[in-house]
Amino acid sequence: MPQIVPTDDELFDIIAKEALVDRAILSRDAALEDLGIASLDVISVLFEVEERFGILVEESELTDCKTLGQLMDKLKARAEAAA
Repeated sequence: MPQIVPTDDELFDIIAKEALVDRAILSRDAALEDLGIASLDVISVLFEVEERFGILVEESELTDCKTLGQLMDKLKARAEAAA
């Protein structure tokens, strides 16, 4: 599967769906903890991102992510590196 770098909107849509968070409150500077996004939610997001975009990221690579922006930047960087 070819690597595709997802847009912010695509990632917001996935995060909202997989973490069961209202899409309208998502922003790059929102803290994962404040949104109630736990490690299991991140794993669900990773599975969906891998399935839709072919981006393989280990959860351990994202442990230092505190905001949605940091999480999204790491996912995009992985996609760009593999492209």
